[in-house]
Amino acid sequence: MKTPKFWFRSSPVLEKLLFPLSCLWMLGSSLNRVFTNPIKFNIPVICVGNLIAGGGGKTPVTIKLAKFLIKKGHKVHIIKKQYKSKNKEKLILVKKNSDPKLVGDEALLTAKVATTWLVKKRSTGIEKAIKCGANIVILDDGHQDYSIVKDYSILTIKDAQEFGNSKIIPAGPLRESIERGFRKADHIFYYGKINRSKFNCLKKNIPISLVKVQHNKKIIFKRIKNKNVLAFSGIAHPDNFFNSIAKYNLKLIKKIEFPDHYSYTVDDIKRIVTIAKNFKLSIVTTEKDYVKISKKFRAKINSIPLQIKFDENNFYKLFYLKVNKNG
Repeated sequence: MKTPKFWFRSSPVLEKLLFPLSCLWMLGSSLNRVFTNPIKFNIPVICVGNLIAGGGGKTPVTIKLAKFLIKKGHKVHIIKKQYKSKNKEKLILVKKNSDPKLVGDEALLTAKVATTWLVKKRSTGIEKAIKCGANIVILDDGHQDYSIVKDYSILTIKDAQEFGNSKIIPAGPLRESIERGFRKADHIFYYGKINRSKFNCLKKNIPISLVKVQHNKKIIFKRIKNKNVLAFSGIAHPDNFFNSIAKYNLKLIKKIEFPDHYSYTVDDIKRIVTIAKNFKLSIVTTEKDYVKISKKFRAKINSIPLQIKFDENNFYKLFYLKVNKNG
């Protein structure tokens, strides 16, 4: 499904109509919190989550942290809960060549960096990771999962979306209240420009790391011969990708949107290739979309990988201070 547009602009009528359902969502969340006994594991569990439904920048941070911790000598495993997957198993080891229809797009990206487990229940994945030698586990999503004790909880936030209309699902994009989400957080990773005073009033002294998005333009231009492009994407907020096209000195002539986590068919890609050929356009998409495209079409399509930068050493210092303090 596509992310509702009204979540990110004021729509009083829809918000009021959906408010009763938001109350039911909050009630269900509260009952889940009260009646769940969280499990504490004997290795550090890092959770990279967010407050809104989709598109919060969790996976790029997960990948960057995994790379950094592996360089530090840690055995890192990543746990990803199944989302829109046809896989029926309770636990599956994701490989670089796994079928995206079975494991999804994000798990394929994290599997390129670290051992990745796709699970129906996160605790099952953590137990398996420990048996396989992991000494740190990263949960890609799970800030609202009360079944696990997180040793370090990171919230990712993007300035383009932030909290939308600040309403709870389905009246808005929030999975829980902003106040509750911040109380559980140890660290904020923020994409873009930030008004720090807005966050300091919610939780004192919570550290904030600014995330910068980077791309290797030389690689992009080496692949893209024609600077007039057709861009397509099936992510939660495709405009984030479409708006970035200008940064690469590319001219966006045609854009095509698909629902988040969309599973592309051969006919979808044939249609895109035909349109691009007719208008003499180069085709670009996100890395997340690219991994779901049939290999026979990949030579015709250019992916633009998302690369990010933040203060890794500051994270490492704060992470270990908390882990050692809680022993």
